[in-house]
Amino acid sequence: MLWTQIGAGICTLMFGGLLFNLVRLRGRLQAAASWIAVEGVIIASEVKAPSAHVSDDLNDATPLIRYRYRVGGREFESDRTRIGGTAMTTRTLATRQAGQYPVGAVVDVHVDPKDPGNAVLDPSQVGNLSAQVVLTVTFGIIAAVLIAHAIAGRVLYAANGIPLFAFLLPALAFAAAVAAILAFVRMRRLATASLRWPTAPGTVTASRVIEEMIEDRSDDDRTRVKKIHRYQVDLRYAYRVGNRDFVGVQPNWGWTGIYGLRELAESAASKYPPGQAVTVHYDPRQPSQAVLEPESRQGSFAPLIFGAISAAVATALVWIFVRASFS
Repeated sequence: MLWTQIGAGICTLMFGGLLFNLVRLRGRLQAAASWIAVEGVIIASEVKAPSAHVSDDLNDATPLIRYRYRVGGREFESDRTRIGGTAMTTRTLATRQAGQYPVGAVVDVHVDPKDPGNAVLDPSQVGNLSAQVVLTVTFGIIAAVLIAHAIAGRVLYAANGIPLFAFLLPALAFAAAVAAILAFVRMRRLATASLRWPTAPGTVTASRVIEEMIEDRSDDDRTRVKKIHRYQVDLRYAYRVGNRDFVGVQPNWGWTGIYGLRELAESAASKYPPGQAVTVHYDPRQPSQAVLEPESRQGSFAPLIFGAISAAVATALVWIFVRASFS
């Protein structure tokens, strides 16, 4: 059990470090809410990604946004857009994030009054938060299981010989279901609130179809690789609130549509041709958050469906394990 004890210690340390970082991140987020806002200008907006690229499902890209601002007569530059940094993501999502900050756009830069060199564009957003929460919970569960084994001095099994750590699978599936349901509730609250948001005139600046190439390896033969084509709509619309420029990317509050046929994606993109005038509903407290169709329910039930599937999988696993334990 030596290696189990060592693993328990390492995972416990990892869990403690991740939990401490989450608490610190929460404090930084609260502090950033009171930072001063000054005028800034976007001077660079691109996607940083490795030249070698295998599949568009890979999280190998990062949006790189750089801006210039002045505080107290001094000029500063920064590339931080949110508290906690920017997580690596797919090239499509990175391109969409970079598209929200075109070069030359006038933006609000939120500056730490104690350290003017410390600034972000959107203090309400936390980079890497979801990944950090998942990692923290994962290492916490693993540490708990390993500690239980270490205390018992042996690997713990159910009555039928199933290792107790196997029951972590339905627990994780239930956690995914809860997360999806919470996402659905948040989405519906946003949809309801956005019906009362103020509006601003906007113009569609881009509406194109992005083709993604996904690798699908056979379970029987990992050397066999099948290329799958899928398509998304890259929609962008520019609008102005006060003397600040913004670029929105959401037509409605549903999950981003992914199409198996280019014709379907092109049909969706044709709804908003470039140059078309649109009415933008924006959050008065956070103008960068906007939508074109606040009343639309298209794609809004996707999180609920995903949550139902995850809950069904978790329930099935629990039923199988419990039935096997009493058989």
